[in-house]
Parts: sequence; C-alpha cells; structure tokens
Amino acid sequence: MRQFITGFVFFLTGIIAAACQPSSPPTTQSPTPTTSTKPEASVKAGFNSELYLIDNPDVPDLIKSGKFKSALDHYEKAGKFGKNAKGKRYETTFTGTSGNDTVQGLGPAEHTHFIGVGYIVDPAKGGDYPVLNTSLGEGEVDTLIGNTEGENEFILGSYITSAVPKAEPFYVGKGDADYARIKNFTRKKDSLYLSGLPEQYKIESAKGMVKIFTKEGDLVVIVEGVDKLAFGELSKEYGQFAVK
Repeated sequence: MRQFITGFVFFLTGIIAAACQPSSPPTTQSPTPTTSTKPEASVKAGFNSELYLIDNPDVPDLIKSGKFKSALDHYEKAGKFGKNAKGKRYETTFTGTSGNDTVQGLGPAEHTHFIGVGYIVDPAKGGDYPVLNTSLGEGEVDTLIGNTEGENEFILGSYITSAVPKAEPFYVGKGDADYARIKNFTRKKDSLYLSGLPEQYKIESAKGMVKIFTKEGDLVVIVEGVDKLAFGELSKEYGQFAVK
C-alpha cells in the first residue's frame, strides 16, 4: 500500500518548499475542535504534495531538473495514469484537515488514496518514512468521493510509519456525530482500510448503504451505493485491514 523510502527524507526536506503547490479541487471546510498532533496552519484539504513527493522518490529529481514545476504538475501530466521507471504506479493521496471536509480527486486516475484528516511529512520525527496524521477525526464529519475510474482506497485510520508506532482508528469518540461518508465506492475494485483488528468492528447494511461501527457502537463510516462488505486480513506491517 505504501512504499518505504530509505535515505530519502533529508533530500525531501529541502525540496518540499519549492515543489509543493496548493491544489484547488472542490473542497468544503468547517472548523471542528479536535486534538491535533501538530498545528495545521499549512494543512489544506486536497492533493497532498508532501505525501506525493515522499511516496514517489523519483519525482523530486524530475522537478529539480526542470521537467515539472511541482508535485501537482507532475501528477496532472504524468502521475494520474503513468508508471515510474521501475514500472510501478505513482502513489497519490488526497487528504483533509481537522475540520469537516469534502475530499475528492482531480478527475479520473489509475490509483488514488483518500483520507479525511490531515497528513504531513515531519523529518524531525526521524526514520525512513516520517509521515503522520494531524488528527484522529474525532468530532469530524468528512465526505470522501472516489474517482469513477481507477482504483480508490479510503483510509479510515492511521497506519504505522516511522513517526506513528501504533495504528489508531479515525472517527471514534463522538458516537454518531463523527464519521466518514464515502461516495463512488465500487465493490471488487475499491477498498476501505480500518486500523486495529476486524473483531473490533461490526458491519450493518440498510437501505442501499453499509455502516461500519466499532463493537461498542461508535459509527465510523457510511458507504453509499453498496449493500454488503466483508473484512479482509490484517496487515501487521501497517496495523490495518482491508474492507471490500
């Protein structure tokens, strides 16, 4: 799901400021009080340039050489459907903030991740992949809209990185008042990812949608347009499991 890059972080630190440009996909935000791991003054909902640069280590070199102006420029011209020099698809993530967001992509793309909370790269945390979430979604109501083409992955909890030692679920703590709503989800093509263990959650189907709760009854996500989903196997590396 994620590529871990060794010896890349210090190079990335210098290029992020020059390479990251804010995108302007359709988003709406309404501040909601929450506990954040880091101030979010620079975090905006939409295309996440920092994650794009660390997940695709060839892109900073391409920007530095002048072939592309920024991470967003590379994504729009090459990353949506292209592959890197090793034949692998480019990793792309659209993220939210610690408020209520609508997060969606910039048109059709081959493979895209959607996250309702903010995500940053913090080299001060150390390690080969110092990526971390800026909130846990408590008190937030986010709408994640998948692309109609390509594969979509909706991330509903933090995953283990060199900056995050333990995976934790999002949208837990406020009952039915905090959750993610997912649109444009296609079974057998798209996936949800939950943190923890499958036995910590339960699935309920009703009226053309699926709701996933914690075992204690805390609503985590509403998936529109499907009538059933099933839990997959746990990835111990990331502390998450897929739901399809």
